[in-house]
Amino acid sequence: MSKEVVLSKKFSDAVEFARFHHEGHTRKGTTIPYLSHLLTVAGLAIEDAAADPELQDQVEDIAIAALLHDVLEDTEVTA
Repeated sequence: MSKEVVLSKKFSDAVEFARFHHEGHTRKGTTIPYLSHLLTVAGLAIEDAAADPELQDQVEDIAIAALLHDVLEDTEVTA
């Protein structure tokens, strides 16, 4: 049985960070904000991690990694 997934302020802060740094970016050939891709990837990561008993305690961190996966390569942010 899956545990309830709870996303904290840490996840909300990561969404805001991604939104800020991808401001003005769009999906290729569209006017759809790039953030939509990042939220889709994070959603898929949440579903997969929540379904795996070995990953259930890491769901939020996995979702944040998915959400921020393009920040270093597509923005001015450095490590």
